[in-house]
Amino acid sequence: KIEADKAKNEQDHIRQVHAERRSRYTTAIEQLSNDKASIRLGGVYTLVGLVDEWLADEKTIPNIEERRKEGQVIINNLCAYIRSSFDLVSNIKELSEGTDAPKDYSGGTQQFIKDQARFREEKELRLTILDAIRTRLNGGTIIQEGETKKLLKGPWSDFDYDFSNTVFFYPVGFNNSYFGASSNFTKTEFTGSADFSQAEFAGNADLSGVRFTGFADFSQAEFTKANFTKTEFTGSADFS
Repeated sequence: KIEADKAKNEQDHIRQVHAERRSRYTTAIEQLSNDKASIRLGGVYTLVGLVDEWLADEKTIPNIEERRKEGQVIINNLCAYIRSSFDLVSNIKELSEGTDAPKDYSGGTQQFIKDQARFREEKELRLTILDAIRTRLNGGTIIQEGETKKLLKGPWSDFDYDFSNTVFFYPVGFNNSYFGASSNFTKTEFTGSADFSQAEFAGNADLSGVRFTGFADFSQAEFTKANFTKTEFTGSADFS
């Protein structure tokens, strides 16, 4: 009976832990649709933390594949936010470069100031998501025989990433990132610089139909299987 009670208590504890995480997940997803950038940012931090929690929870979920399944659900939501459209992208040139409202700006100077603030907030929020991903796609480096460097997997390297049809209206940095599973960038547009230098794509990397208008840096990047069909480079690119 003592052993049975102990087992029941452990199962109850596991259910409580998982229920509490899922409750935080639901709240964070709701926060992502809030009008206030600060609340959306809070949702992002919660989701990032939850992925780390699921991956580290060997006690309640011993199977790493099961832990990754829990994390993948959240990764899908973070990628979906990056893919989501932003209504001010069409005004990217005026809002990112100008300090004064153009004479013909719709809504005048006051609207320009409001739009500029909202543009900066959204850019920083999306960069926060990408930075959280990038830092967790890097497990450091080791020196191999012959003094060559090898990039190691990060804790988030075995997730699939879907950034298809995204308009990256800000500089993107995936340098020194280890993509161990699939990475989908089909039909994305990089309006600023795109840094993939020294990145490793061990899974399928689909960059077909991508448009790079800024500098695209793929120097020392490694691909196992890559698709660059109909990829367009209107700016300079480095594949050295």
